[in-house]
Amino acid sequence: MRIFRLATVSAAFGLAVLGGTGWASLAAPAAQASTAPCMVVDDETQASYTSLQAAEVAASPGDTLSATGTCTGTTEITQNLVAGLTPAHKPAAHKPAVSGSAPASLPRFYVTTSSAPGGRGIQAVVRASASGQVTGTVPVPSAIPVEWADSGGTFVTAAADDRSFIIGVQGGQEPTKIGLDLRLFRFAISAAGKPGHLTELAPAPMRNETTEGIALSPDGKLLAVSLMNDSPADPVGAIQVLDLATGATRTWTASARSVYIPGPPSWADGSRVIAFTWLRSTQSGLMSAPRGIRLLDTTAPGDNLVAGTVIVPSGVVAAGSIVSALITPDGRDVIVVTWRDLTPRASTHTVVVQLAELQAATGRLVRLLYTRTGRYDQVPVITLQDSLGVLSLGSQGRYALVQGIQFGWLDVGGPGPGRFTPRPAVPAGQYVNFAAW
Repeated sequence: MRIFRLATVSAAFGLAVLGGTGWASLAAPAAQASTAPCMVVDDETQASYTSLQAAEVAASPGDTLSATGTCTGTTEITQNLVAGLTPAHKPAAHKPAVSGSAPASLPRFYVTTSSAPGGRGIQAVVRASASGQVTGTVPVPSAIPVEWADSGGTFVTAAADDRSFIIGVQGGQEPTKIGLDLRLFRFAISAAGKPGHLTELAPAPMRNETTEGIALSPDGKLLAVSLMNDSPADPVGAIQVLDLATGATRTWTASARSVYIPGPPSWADGSRVIAFTWLRSTQSGLMSAPRGIRLLDTTAPGDNLVAGTVIVPSGVVAAGSIVSALITPDGRDVIVVTWRDLTPRASTHTVVVQLAELQAATGRLVRLLYTRTGRYDQVPVITLQDSLGVLSLGSQGRYALVQGIQFGWLDVGGPGPGRFTPRPAVPAGQYVNFAAW
């Protein structure tokens, strides 16, 4: 099987061949004595065609075309088409999950938050990664009412030991008012996955702000918090790093009225580098599509949030726009989830969700890991887009908890890259906004 990759729309005509000397038209190989019929499949839409020309005309930029058999004749390519991709850039093979099996390096447990049975408050739920079985629950102090948010305005993050967790709880004001206060609670789980009691940490300095996400450093000593002050007079995005032992904080801010804010943070190189998506806020406080991914060196002088490196300035990779991203602990790669609506004007939307690996130093695509396509009506498609996320990376960066069309764990650097294993997390009809292991 040969893979053809449609890149972004180009005014040029022809074929850009890797390793070639320039532009050329694409001519299919001559028919041989014994041939299989030509079949070209668009991997994003699953539509099939009997000629490469028909498939190219119907495809959208960023689609992957898989051709089998012998396709004869001459094809005129009207998009920038790159042929001959190396195996590293091809979508990883989707390996079926084996019930009850788990690699040795997979974190043993993961934690999510959701409404308690009967909708009475919020609880943190601990589950075994191998089976999805609940090993314990712990009540979370009331935040905002469950009817306003399935998770009750909670966040969860973990240290590298897979045993130490922090729950962030937003509260203090109604969501119809600007800003919420953030309370922080620590708890640990036993070797059997049984959670201990929540212990509230010293009052967090984040008050009257909107929290976008939290991330505990691998050693469990520092907490990074992405914030937005959504005051109409002076909206400001910021990242604060809180020393959990001393209560000392350091803050990096964007300029006033910049309308840009940081998405959920993630740590790399121990407690030195923070990666975050760069979101453009709207007047309502809701987020539109991210405008890229930035890296912040916390050891560098200054407090300017935009002084960091931009690694994906356009916010677009593979076949869609980046919705969420986490950097691997070694700082080499960024795992992203992308979104693409193939039928934005239709009443029923055909949506492509992909998870991909990018090189942190350049933002270039390393490989596509996983692709799913689904069809949704207007309200469900908005809910899905808002919930998509790369939620947590294991301490070795080999496995990720992700919320795509389904929630589960994804092999991103282990023995079977692209293997997705769905796991239970929240009651039916809800999406996982934050999870950690």
